[in-house]
Amino acid sequence: MVIQDILEKVLINQRLVIISDHSSAYDAAVSMLKNKCGALLVCDSKNDNELVGIITERDITFKVIPKNLDPKITQVSKIMTKNVETISPKKTTIDAIHVMRSKGFRHLPVIEKKKIVGILSMRDLYDYANSELQDSLKKHKEFMFGTGYGS
Repeated sequence: MVIQDILEKVLINQRLVIISDHSSAYDAAVSMLKNKCGALLVCDSKNDNELVGIITERDITFKVIPKNLDPKITQVSKIMTKNVETISPKKTTIDAIHVMRSKGFRHLPVIEKKKIVGILSMRDLYDYANSELQDSLKKHKEFMFGTGYGS
C-alpha cells in the first residue's frame, strides 16, 4: 500500500507533535507524555516548517540519563538525531519498513515538497499489516466454509 493511503485512511487524525530545537530534553519528555507518543519532530526555532531533527524517548533514555545531563538545561538540538531519514508519501509501506529496519529506527517522517505531512511508526505499520491480514483471513475462512456471501 502507498503511504499516502495510510495517512488518509488510517492515520487521518494524526497530529504532528513538533518541538523547537532550543527546547529542553525535559520539555521533550513532557510533550511525549502529554501527547502519548515516542518521538517528536524537531523544527528550527526560526522556521517552524523546516525539519532539522527528530528526538525519541530513546534519545532521552540513552543520551541524557546515563551521561548525568540535566534534562532541564540540555537542549533538544544536542541530543536529537540530525539529518533525519525521511520518506515520500508516494512510496509504499514496504519501502518504509525496509528503511526503518535497515537503519534501525522506529519512526519515519513523511515529507512532501519539503513539508512534513506525517510520521510513521513501526507500530503503525505493523498494526495496519495485522489488520489487513486479519481481514484477509476472515474472507478466506468465509469462502472456505461457506459462511460469507453466497452461502
